[in-house]
Amino acid sequence: MTKKEYLSLILTLGTLTALGPLAIDLYLPAMPAIASSMGEPLSRIQYTLSAYTIGFALSQLIYGPLSDRIGRRKVMYPGIVFFALTSFLAAYSTSATELIVVRILQAFSAAAIMVTIPAMIRDLMPREQVAKTLSSILMVMTVAPLAAPLLGGQILKYFGWEMLFVFLAITAVLALVLAVFRIKETLKEEDRLVVPPVQLALNYANILRNREAMGCILCHSLFFGGMFAFIAGSPFIYIELYGVQPDQYGLLFAINILAMSVTNMVNIRLVEKYKLYAILRNGSLLAAVAALVLLFNAATGFGGIAGLMIPIAIYISCIGFTGPNSNALALSHFPKSAGSANALAGALRFIVAGIASALVGVLHNETAIPMAAVMAGCGLLSVVALLLTRNEGATEEEVPATAN
Repeated sequence: MTKKEYLSLILTLGTLTALGPLAIDLYLPAMPAIASSMGEPLSRIQYTLSAYTIGFALSQLIYGPLSDRIGRRKVMYPGIVFFALTSFLAAYSTSATELIVVRILQAFSAAAIMVTIPAMIRDLMPREQVAKTLSSILMVMTVAPLAAPLLGGQILKYFGWEMLFVFLAITAVLALVLAVFRIKETLKEEDRLVVPPVQLALNYANILRNREAMGCILCHSLFFGGMFAFIAGSPFIYIELYGVQPDQYGLLFAINILAMSVTNMVNIRLVEKYKLYAILRNGSLLAAVAALVLLFNAATGFGGIAGLMIPIAIYISCIGFTGPNSNALALSHFPKSAGSANALAGALRFIVAGIASALVGVLHNETAIPMAAVMAGCGLLSVVALLLTRNEGATEEEVPATAN
């Protein structure tokens, strides 16, 4: 692969990856407005986020093995089409129940896109290069969560919340055109797996029994849950509790994305000098400490809104250390079933995210404490998950070399 082809791949996959964050972040400033428009409590509208994440999680278990069997593009393309259709449907929802159902269907579509991208990269590259490439893609797609709340606030201000979902649909159509012209099939015919349902269940069981892989997967999954607790709780905290205007909410949200983009750039350099596991472990520890500081500030009121924003930014930034490295370590254990392994990892990640975001709604008490408590719990459990590993995430072939 030439440098030009590599850059083209990064930009294209980064654009496709951005559809997921757009579906989550674009409508965050509009949550209070949607609740008011539908005559629903805000806590019920928060469940649309949980519905999306859980739907996204479960559907990956289907798409991962399917992409191992029929190829990556045949799974990705229909996903983009249905993502556009369900985005239009969301714009015409009139109640929280309707929006929840549509968001589940939208998540099923988005998962078909997202689950294939790490598997495509694994098809093409060795482990360390996978980590660097995922970091590069994450840098490209950080434009989406950076711009989404800002753009969402402006669309809400001038056109109403319905246009947020229309914008998503138009973006998906443009992404489909880009994918058709830029992405080739990465899974060779001889590498495709025809797996019966019973064998598929056994494959998932084998992945779950792999302590090295599961320690890394659970570490990032629990961290990811804390991030979604922030996503679910921040509209209330910033807009309702501290009186930030919806069209200004995106500016505060953008601080976290900028911090994440910095750590992604740092991670690209670090993986050339240090073990992936060491970077993952230290990133998880930093996130846990930041979340505990956040909980203290939320409980005591120390620092006001800045006392919340600073530890949140530190926590969110750590995705640059946990995401690419945990994925690269985990997928290296399953070179012939990267789609299935990535699907299971994604499913666990978004199940935890759905539970964490739902907990913020259930525990809602008109303060920042529920969000901070869920983030702190996720941060601590993320570190604990690494205790599952015995050989720092190394594969069986690498253990003798590691021991030496």
